[in-house]
Amino acid sequence: MAEKDVILAVLGSDIAIAGLVLVFAGFLVTKAESFEGSRYGDKYNWLAVLGLLPILASLAAAWMCIDALQGSEWESVHTLVALKIVLALTGGYAILSAVVAFFP
Repeated sequence: MAEKDVILAVLGSDIAIAGLVLVFAGFLVTKAESFEGSRYGDKYNWLAVLGLLPILASLAAAWMCIDALQGSEWESVHTLVALKIVLALTGGYAILSAVVAFFP
């Protein structure tokens, strides 16, 4: 079982990642609106929608941390694995977004 301090740190990390990706996805939505009706606008809309994947994974991992703090043994053991998954999804999303946005 992970210590309470570790679980609280992972909870903060999960919530921070969800917030940062949400801000970036919102930026992509506003950028897509500036290209209304063009192919570039569709590309930015899809990138913003794809940003929901790491956001939802972060929120699910945060929920696991809350359950672990309430005493659930399974969530306590798997919170660090969930954080690794969230980091992998966020990194993949960042790389894909950079490649698609900066190399047309």
